[in-house]
Amino acid sequence: MAVNWDLLKAQYLKGNRASQLGSLALNLMRLHVLVRQGSEDAIAQHLVRESQFFVEWTVPTINLDTEMSSATELLELQRSLSRWKLNWAELWANESEREQV
Repeated sequence: MAVNWDLLKAQYLKGNRASQLGSLALNLMRLHVLVRQGSEDAIAQHLVRESQFFVEWTVPTINLDTEMSSATELLELQRSLSRWKLNWAELWANESEREQV
């Protein structure tokens, strides 16, 4: 799945915070459905990677003086996404492991 990440980033950053977080939430919802079904492994992996980028692009725009809790939640999500990506083969092969996603 070839993606122009620079173009996606430019489009993503044009949106306001609500639309950015909406895109991230939609990705996570899609990922949840695919993981529960155990289908479309490649698409699920792509959604993990794209979501990582969304978090990476959003966090620097957060005002840490007023939105520290949002930044913290996004960083926790980023760590989870990274763990999933790192252990994807084992996670995808085991239904009980997938349910933890």
